[in-house]
Amino acid sequence: MADTRDDSGTPNDCVALIMAGGGGTRLWPASTRARPKQLLSLLPSTGDDRHDSLLAATVARIEPLVRARDVHVVTTTDMVDAILDRVPALRRPQIIAEPLGRNTAPCVALAYHSVVAGLRRRGWDAARIDDAVLIILPADHHITAPARFLAALRAAVVHARAARCFVTLGVPPDHLSTAYGYIERGPEALAGDGPAFPGVRFVEKPDAERAAGYLATGRFLWNAGLFVVRLGTLRDAFLRHAPALWTALAPLADITDAEERGRRAREAYASIEPVAFDVAIMERLPGFRVIPADVGWTDLGSWRAVHEVLPRDASDNAVAAGGRRVVVQDTRGSLVWSEDAEVAVIGLEGVAVICSGGRVLVCPLEQAQAVRDAAKAMSDGT
Repeated sequence: MADTRDDSGTPNDCVALIMAGGGGTRLWPASTRARPKQLLSLLPSTGDDRHDSLLAATVARIEPLVRARDVHVVTTTDMVDAILDRVPALRRPQIIAEPLGRNTAPCVALAYHSVVAGLRRRGWDAARIDDAVLIILPADHHITAPARFLAALRAAVVHARAARCFVTLGVPPDHLSTAYGYIERGPEALAGDGPAFPGVRFVEKPDAERAAGYLATGRFLWNAGLFVVRLGTLRDAFLRHAPALWTALAPLADITDAEERGRRAREAYASIEPVAFDVAIMERLPGFRVIPADVGWTDLGSWRAVHEVLPRDASDNAVAAGGRRVVVQDTRGSLVWSEDAEVAVIGLEGVAVICSGGRVLVCPLEQAQAVRDAAKAMSDGT
């Protein structure tokens, strides 16, 4: 495989965009608007949870491939200070602030303009900027095989630059799931570096019957929201498939006055509709490539997912309590996660018991996807 580093060992013109704007209500009560999922640690806090948040882990995970100063994080304006506090590796110029969330397509478009403006100020010419490769990834995923993850990213960088196309990493499914979108790949691997396949289509979250059919073919992968693309290729795709969105956000990149930029950003975002990057761009592409990435991935989208990735005892119980005392008796297949309370669980099966910030959640793990409804009800005071 071609190396993505120059002779000095420095990563070769790769830029990373980490999307960190979500509210993370699916992991309530540990995750709240003030501390969304990306700023949460997989293990309960013991008092100082700087450096070990999911976002901090994402930044560290790509460090061998991307220069530290070329890692950018997109978040909402009200989360900038919290991110700088929880992720000391980042500096203020690396944070790109949206006035409000408008899903992932505006997030990526705004980031492109900001990143390119910064590269121009550093003296990069247009050709070098166009050929630089952008790695787009969520802030709140969990990876258990970081070496394989980096190898897949390196292969994606090579394919993206050589073929001037979008490359996505797809996760080989290990069970039937209706919680994820899917990517269909072609039957034959492409020639070149790394095990890439032609991408056929993106599919939204299916029902159980369709998901079972996808698994039976052996050609469907989970969509993890991981994309790799040349900056020039990304620009051309937005101009072709989402020109109004592109035009609305382009003027923001060159505004250096913070107050003026904030005002113009609010005006621009008020004029655009929320749309996912998959829908606005990826589903409309005439062709893309997909690399199967068996990297121990989960999006930690529910307490059930947290139960699955934490160490479990002989009774399939996962206990994470940051040193607090926990007693589990005659209980199977359950999760106890507590930041600030001692907990006893007796005679239950398949439940989540979560204690954080003076709030307690108890629910069957099978209903963990409904936690966001409870979080909204608590927030609304209903």
